[in-house]
Amino acid sequence: MSGVKLLPGSGKSATFRSLFLQATWAIPLLLSCLGILMISSVTAQLTTSQGRTPFFYGLKQVQWLLVGLGAMIACALPPVAFWKKWSGVIWSGSVLLMILTLLPELGRSGGGSSRWVRIGPLNLQASEVMLFALAIHLSKKLSEEGLIRGRAMGRTLLIFALSAWPFLFQPDLGGVMILCALCMAVFVQVFGWIIPLVAGSVASAVVFIPVVLLGRYRIERITSFLDPWSDPLGSGFQTLQGFIAFANGGFFGVGIGHGLQKLQYLPAAHTDFILAAIGEELGMVGTFSIVLLYALLLFIQYLSYRSAAGRFEATLVWAITLAVYIPFFVNAAGVLRLIPLTGVPLPFVSYGGSSLVLGWCKIGILMRLMRRNLFPAEGRTT
Repeated sequence: MSGVKLLPGSGKSATFRSLFLQATWAIPLLLSCLGILMISSVTAQLTTSQGRTPFFYGLKQVQWLLVGLGAMIACALPPVAFWKKWSGVIWSGSVLLMILTLLPELGRSGGGSSRWVRIGPLNLQASEVMLFALAIHLSKKLSEEGLIRGRAMGRTLLIFALSAWPFLFQPDLGGVMILCALCMAVFVQVFGWIIPLVAGSVASAVVFIPVVLLGRYRIERITSFLDPWSDPLGSGFQTLQGFIAFANGGFFGVGIGHGLQKLQYLPAAHTDFILAAIGEELGMVGTFSIVLLYALLLFIQYLSYRSAAGRFEATLVWAITLAVYIPFFVNAAGVLRLIPLTGVPLPFVSYGGSSLVLGWCKIGILMRLMRRNLFPAEGRTT
């Protein structure tokens, strides 16, 4: 798939390439600004009742956005060879962070699992770092010349196992499934889909199904997904309120600041369920606009992927793009009741510093890769 130059040389094509490069950061910036607006809207009543300014959470997200933009620049500056050289160190550090979440002195719990590490006054969600680091390291390990399919699958499973085991003790089965999807998708890009299909089926039967059945709260999530009306005030409450939010919004929405979610009918309206809040206040038009922005960014990265000159570059574009879009699909599908809820934020839009900053780190690497892939004359030294 790589090495196909879809945007040759000069004239109008050069203008389009420049526009695509600018859109790589402009689209996430637009999503982030919309997220800040919605976060401020749905949390205004909550923060006022706490004696804070109505824009408390929105202003905090602005601060994280500024940090994220700085992180994007920092990740766009190093040459691509830097990420290839240091991928193992970055991945090992992310595994260490995941282990630290399990320590009572450093780990911080929320929503029934310990997903954060306390670093001074900050709480870092280690799973976001892991997803970022895994995409880079797996791209390197699977793009080596002369690697045969069987050995590549062994490497993939080993890296996945070492990355995923802390998630089981947090516990965070949703995080494990996202890592598994990323690992199998990166393998598919390099070696095809037959082995991952078989391995995924075996893993589901041997690991995931027993783990789900052994956890009561996981069973509740499955039953609330299958029939949320069976417990409308308990496990099915959030799903049903999400449906109500979309229904209230209709085609054009009730308007910014006029949604009922600010009255706390919908738990986590500014985090996991912000897409439902957007559906209420901006309607179907707003919801489809969000999806269209994600689709446009995906198309641009597809062009970068198809134009990649090297195997590592193509695999890294693929993996980093998936590290953005797998959480997007998991969040949107959970809100729309296509899959059980997992507690995954909507990239660039949901409230949360770790998700936002790491999302912008991914954009920084994608911008470096796009400049190398779409502007080969400028990117020979990168």
